Amino acid sequence: MNTIKQNIKKVARPIYHKVVPEKIRTRRAARLNRSLEYETWITMLEANENYDEKFEYNPKISILVPVYNVLDRHLIPCIESVLNQVYTNWELCLADDCSSWDSVREILAKYEGNEKIKIVYRTENGHISRCTNSALEIATGEFVAFMDCDDVLRPNALYEVVKKLNENPNLDFIYSDEDKIDDDGFNRHMPHFKPDWSPDTLMSHMYTCHFGVYRRSIANEIGGLRAGYEGAQDYDFTLRFTEKTNKIAHIDKILYHWRERKESTALDPSAKPYIFEAAKKSKEDALARRGLKANLEMVDIMYQYRVNYISQTNPLISVIIPSKDNYKVLKRCIETLYEITRYKNFEVILVDNGSNDENKKLYQGLADKYNFRYIYEKMNFNFSRMCNIGAKEAKGDYYLFLNDDIEIINEEWLERMVGHAELEHVGAVGAKLLYPNSKKIQHIGVINIANGPVHAFIGYNDDNIYYFGRNKIDYNWLVVTAACMLVNAAKFNKVNGFNEDMPVAYNDVELCFRLVEAGYYNVVRNDVILYHHESVSRGNDLKSEKKFKRLMAEQKHLYKLHPYFKNKDPFYSSNLTQHAPDFSYNMMKENIGKCVVEECTKEFDICRKVVNAIDNIYVGNKCIIEGWGFYNEKPYNGNIQLLLKSDNKSYLITTRKIFRSDLAIHFKRKPGAELSGFICEFDKIDAGKYQIYVCCNGKATKTKRHIIIDK
Repeated sequence: MNTIKQNIKKVARPIYHKVVPEKIRTRRAARLNRSLEYETWITMLEANENYDEKFEYNPKISILVPVYNVLDRHLIPCIESVLNQVYTNWELCLADDCSSWDSVREILAKYEGNEKIKIVYRTENGHISRCTNSALEIATGEFVAFMDCDDVLRPNALYEVVKKLNENPNLDFIYSDEDKIDDDGFNRHMPHFKPDWSPDTLMSHMYTCHFGVYRRSIANEIGGLRAGYEGAQDYDFTLRFTEKTNKIAHIDKILYHWRERKESTALDPSAKPYIFEAAKKSKEDALARRGLKANLEMVDIMYQYRVNYISQTNPLISVIIPSKDNYKVLKRCIETLYEITRYKNFEVILVDNGSNDENKKLYQGLADKYNFRYIYEKMNFNFSRMCNIGAKEAKGDYYLFLNDDIEIINEEWLERMVGHAELEHVGAVGAKLLYPNSKKIQHIGVINIANGPVHAFIGYNDDNIYYFGRNKIDYNWLVVTAACMLVNAAKFNKVNGFNEDMPVAYNDVELCFRLVEAGYYNVVRNDVILYHHESVSRGNDLKSEKKFKRLMAEQKHLYKLHPYFKNKDPFYSSNLTQHAPDFSYNMMKENIGKCVVEECTKEFDICRKVVNAIDNIYVGNKCIIEGWGFYNEKPYNGNIQLLLKSDNKSYLITTRKIFRSDLAIHFKRKPGAELSGFICEFDKIDAGKYQIYVCCNGKATKTKRHIIIDK
């Protein structure tokens, strides 16, 4: 990543005048590069879409559009985007909110003859909620969809919704991904690739947003939109709607283009300050309806109110800490736990799997000083078993699993976690973990990608905002780390605790999988910040070949137990990268699966015109090779293959393309260089040492790397 940033700076220097600071030039170059990536993603993912499927179930969808003093060049594309829908069983319900511009009525009049368009002209201005309700009153569809009068639908928007309804006709609420367009409607950017249904994420912000389609009977039951919530009327509506149903689905495709105008919140969240107060009021009402107590706290950097739930039972929390021969680290953890934590209704259970006599004595001294239970049982390291032993001895209604290398730095951390853990739908509650004495992120949640479970934005500076506030406001995640994990004891026991067949790695991942499978939602509170002196106890699995092989074996076992989650994470979009923790775009979404391996007997022309590099090589239960390459005379070189040659055998292996923005910077005179990245994933071949060749256009170049396959 640092190399990419340095290269961006090199490209940026000649573009801007010397008086522009280098940091600003770099940011501009990065934005341009991000725009290039998204344009390429659009081309690669949307160009080959087809809409040929025939449906048995063809419900009518009423699109509700409130209209008020909108420019012709915005209103006309809005209406035309509905007229251009592939799916045809729809009606467009337009409600004019007594516009003072003559041009609005003139445009609407041109569509009055269309039998699929209904128009109501309000006699007084009632603002967006009342105006939308006027459109709802004339709707006859089984479902209604909200749309702003200056935005645009993709042609397949309704088609994709009905396709989802044919998969499950009982759905009541469907939402999709979206992006933004500028004022003239040409520049698509800032896509929001959303998670599947995430109730805690919705309490953080209106993430479902556009394109939302709702069952009309429920919309009428809750009284449509409420006046007095203007600016957050759709947020208030969705909070109330989702209290009536859990039959909710997400379409992971861009179906809606949200227009950025000068006065729009799409361009500037601070453009309409009253929106924040309306959103706050919506949350306050939701909490009251649900019988929950909470404080709302403004997260200034996000223009959102955080919900800090207040515990209504003040339960006993059992803090379970596995540790062995790690006294200095444990001492810091225990001291900060007792001396800093404001929530006092907790017990500590220290589980030791065989410290030496000296450390055992020191551990006992800590236990005597702070009056906690110390369980000593000699055994091979098994994190799962140690946690389960602690849970069996625990008296609390909640279990907090805590690594001995955690350092407490904030007094309110535990009460914030338990307040959230008391919610009926919540499984495990995690915390934001930073590397010691820094703003560097270690954990804000785990994403489950093709490379396996990985910490999102690991190593990134927490001073910045990442992907719609993933590190600033509270999100549901598939997995939270057991380095600091709070879970209700009854829920923990319901899913049978930690799996003791997973002694070292992925045991917390597997537990979180089971909590999700049981219908619970895991969440990370980004206002609970602790220091994690990571891997002090065990070391880094990736730096030891033996530990890495064990890690890969445990990953294979993880997905054998939970095949549904192989290459799938409901809380992380398939449109985002499957090979990095940075939420960049998945440039090869449709290009999945292992690569084809064939024993090779043919000869390739060996030449030096194949420019290439091998960046990473992994050998475990599967082999992975990542890199880039192209024939120097023509970067658009079709599919790249790898030739692996040993003294005895040769194999030719296909690869999958990976978008590489850094190559576009390095080889700016080579159009298409950004499409020259590849990843090659395959099962083990015959043992041996293989030299790696990169092949394209029937030519091959020997690389500087080799791969060793053991038995």
